[in-house]
Amino acid sequence: MTVTSFTAVVSGNTTVTARGPVRDAAERMLGRLWIDQVPVRLASEDPALWPSATAAADDGRALCWPGQPGFSRAILPRIDELRARARAEGLTELALLGRGAPARAAGLIVRNSAAAGPLTLLENAEPGPVVRIGADRERLRHTMVVVTGDDTVTETLRRIFIRMFEDLDLSPAQIARRFVTVAEPGCAAAKRADEAGHPLIEAPGRTPFGALSPYALVPAALAGTDVARLLDHAAEVLPALTRPENNPGLVLGAILGGAARAGRTTVVLGDYPASLPGLADWVAVLLAEATGGRMLPLVQHGGLPVVPSDDVFLVTLDGRPRQDDATVTAPPSAQLVVWEYAAAVAAQLLGMDPLAPLPGAPAPHDPPAGSTPSSTAPSPSPVEESMAAAVLTEGEPGQAVEVHTHDPVLAGARDLAGLFDALAERVGADGHLAIVVHLDHDRARGQGTQVRRLGALLAARCARPVTISWGCRYPAIGNDRQERGVYLVLTGNVVHDVPVPGRHYRLSRLQLAQALSEARAARAGGRPVVRLHLQNRWAGLARLLESARGEA
Repeated sequence: MTVTSFTAVVSGNTTVTARGPVRDAAERMLGRLWIDQVPVRLASEDPALWPSATAAADDGRALCWPGQPGFSRAILPRIDELRARARAEGLTELALLGRGAPARAAGLIVRNSAAAGPLTLLENAEPGPVVRIGADRERLRHTMVVVTGDDTVTETLRRIFIRMFEDLDLSPAQIARRFVTVAEPGCAAAKRADEAGHPLIEAPGRTPFGALSPYALVPAALAGTDVARLLDHAAEVLPALTRPENNPGLVLGAILGGAARAGRTTVVLGDYPASLPGLADWVAVLLAEATGGRMLPLVQHGGLPVVPSDDVFLVTLDGRPRQDDATVTAPPSAQLVVWEYAAAVAAQLLGMDPLAPLPGAPAPHDPPAGSTPSSTAPSPSPVEESMAAAVLTEGEPGQAVEVHTHDPVLAGARDLAGLFDALAERVGADGHLAIVVHLDHDRARGQGTQVRRLGALLAARCARPVTISWGCRYPAIGNDRQERGVYLVLTGNVVHDVPVPGRHYRLSRLQLAQALSEARAARAGGRPVVRLHLQNRWAGLARLLESARGEA
C-alpha cells in the first residue's frame, strides 16, 4: 500500500499539514507569496495590497485587518467599565444584533468560554428567538443588547427591543443603559446610538476580519469572557505570521488559494474532535466573505456524504495528516488569528479584495435602506409574489408545502420527490445545491435539526456539495467566477410574530421580503431557484424529509 507523503509546518502549538495535490498546489503558491512579500505587507497593513485599503487610507478611515488586536486592547478599560455596570444592574443575558464573520466569531468565543454567560445571536429577521426572549419577562429584565450591525434587520431588531423594554415600564435612562453599540465613527449606527444616548464604542470599518476586533470582543467581554487573556494568547502566534518560512497562516492560505486556483474551489471543513465547537461554522462564513464567493466552504457536520471529486478538497480541524488533504491544529486563540490570516492570503492569491464591502452592505456613513420611519411594507413588497399561485402544492390545507419556481425543469415536477430528483439533475456533475433557510435555526425549539437532516439527505441524493445558510446567502457576486449554485429557499408561516414599532407590518413580513429578494437576485444571475413555503413548519419539514428519503 502506497501512502502519500505529507508536509507539516509547526510553529509553537500550531500545526498545519498538507498532502497530495493540495500540498503540491500550495508549494507552487508559496514562492509567489514570498516574492510579493505578503507576510510583511500583511503585518504592516500595507494599504497597497487591496483597492479598498488604499481608498480607506486616502479617506483617513481605519479598517479591520486580519488578526488585529491593537484597537481592542486600547478599549479594554472601557469594556471593563461597561461590564461592571451591567453586572451591578443584574444584566446577565446578552443579545447580539449583527451578522457576518465578526458576529459569528463573538458567538464562537462565548460558546467556548467557561466563564461566559448566555449570548443569543440575532443575525436575521426570524421572529422565533425574539419571541422567546420577549415571552420570558424575567429573562428580558436581565437582558443587555449589543448592536454591531448597520443594516435594516439590525435596526429593526433594535427598535423591537426598545419597545419590549418599554413594556417592562423601564425609564428611558434605564433602557439606554441596556444598549451598547459598536460602530465606525460617523456611520448611521453611530449616529443613532448618539441620538438615543446608547453607549458607543468606536471601531474600525467592518470587514470579514473581526474576530479580534471590538465587533466580536465587546459582546464576548460583556457576556463574561476574559478577552484580555484571549488577546494575550492570540498575540503569541503573531510573530510567526511575519516570517516567510514556518508561517502557519501563510501555508494555510497557500493551501486554500492554491487549491482554488487549481480548480478545487469547494473546501469541506471537517471538525472531528470538536475541541472548539462552532469553529468550522465561523471559518465557513469567513472564507465565503473574504474570497467573495470564489471559494465554496462546506461544513461537514456528522459526516455529510460528499463524494470526492476534482473540485473538492478536505481541511480538518485536528484531523488525520496522513489521510486528510489538509489539517489545522492550534489552540483556540491561535485558530482565530491563523484562519483570518489564511483567508486574507487566499483572497490575495485569487485576486479578490477581502476588505471591500459585501454585496448589499451600506456604504460607509450611509443609512441602511429602510432605516427611516415609514408605514409601508419592506421593499420589495412580498405580497404579490408570496400570493402568486404555486406550481405545486402537496399536503393537507394548513400543513402543505407550496412549490414556487420560474425554472421550467423544476416546475415540471409532479411531487416533492420528483422535485428533488429534478434538483439533483439541475445541480449536475460540477455544481452545488445552496439551501437558504428563512426559518428558526434553534436545534431544540426551532427547525435547525430537521434542516440539517434534509441537507444530509439531499447531499446523498445529489452526490454533490450542499451548503446551508440561515437568513442570507453568499453567492459569487462581484467577481468573474461562473456561479454554479442551484438555490433551494425555505420559508414558512409564523405562528407567534413580533410587531415592528412604527410600521404596519410584523417581523415575519420583513423576513419573507428578504427571502423573496434573495431568490429574485439569484434568478437574475441566471441560477435555478425554487422556493418551498411551509404552511406549517413542522409538518412541512416532516414531509420534505419523507420525500427526500423516498418514503412519500
